[in-house]
Amino acid sequence: MLLLIAMAYAPMYLSQPDVGGYGVIPGGGLADQIASFAAALLLENRAFPMFAILFGYGMVMLVNRQQAAGTAEKDARGLLRRRALWLIVFGMVHATLVFPGEILTAYGLGTLILGWLLFRADSTIKRAVALLVPFSIVMAVLGSVLMTSDEGSGFVIPGYMTMEDWIVRLVGALIGPLFSSFVFPLLILVTIGMWLGRIGLLDDLSLHRRTLRWLTVVGIAISVLGALPLALAGTGVLSSTSFALGLMLALQIITGIAGGVGYIAAFGLIGLHLEQRRRTGILTRALVAAGRRSLTIYLMVSAGVAIVLHPDLLGLGEYMHRAGAMGVAVVVWTASVAFALWLDTTGKRGPADALLRRLVYR
Repeated sequence: MLLLIAMAYAPMYLSQPDVGGYGVIPGGGLADQIASFAAALLLENRAFPMFAILFGYGMVMLVNRQQAAGTAEKDARGLLRRRALWLIVFGMVHATLVFPGEILTAYGLGTLILGWLLFRADSTIKRAVALLVPFSIVMAVLGSVLMTSDEGSGFVIPGYMTMEDWIVRLVGALIGPLFSSFVFPLLILVTIGMWLGRIGLLDDLSLHRRTLRWLTVVGIAISVLGALPLALAGTGVLSSTSFALGLMLALQIITGIAGGVGYIAAFGLIGLHLEQRRRTGILTRALVAAGRRSLTIYLMVSAGVAIVLHPDLLGLGEYMHRAGAMGVAVVVWTASVAFALWLDTTGKRGPADALLRRLVYR
């Protein structure tokens, strides 16, 4: 799953002005144009929702484990707060040194805002989802129209060489989480994850097989249909004003919520299929190992993509287009998964995961 996120953001490091994506007509060759269309249709604002939902699901699992161990509610709340604050610290460091568009800080902020729901009834979580629907739609529309307006500006990853670069990085580390939390629908995504965690959708995959199938088909169908106008605009088939492009982007963002649910359900079905196989191959073991060390792998992939593509580092992003950048993401992710498998074989935790655990469970 981390591969999808890496493939979505890797082209942001490219130096070319016409890398495409998000409804922008790309340059490059045929492979780059296909990659741009596929990204707008299947990756952009789809990988982020999937992980935000899983984050909310994981929060439910964490609280359930604490309650099963007899932990008092006050102590469980304190544990959540520590985890949120340390995620913010990890994210701020990551945003400043590597990628300003990172998600850890937003997850920490989301935990501080929504963590109280984990100690309320299921009905309260459902009402929170219902209340966040109109809020998320309004914010997505306003943010998208602003981003695509003539006064708006694209996302640019700052360099490392000047004082101005570092000031921009520090400012981005502060502003980015607010943008991710409120313009993009982070809050409703995390709350949906809490709701799915309460019903245990992924706890017993065989029990929820029919639901997973339904969510896969319906969620991905809504996602694709909602992203199609923006993807077609990126091919030049649909011509539009900046305002219309903003509405298309908002539609892509909003339907990405359904896409996130659909992708999670699809991966759940894949997991169920793998569970039912008698033999576990090396690929399955490697993916499981990476999943158990997700924080370490996330940071490794992010750093690896930056090192390879950023113009102030190895700078290969100056010599390739979108398809090449997505290919770099695949290579870096593959190497990171191989590292996770080695850690698993030697009985070691991911360094970042182990550090976070020590800081939280003090």
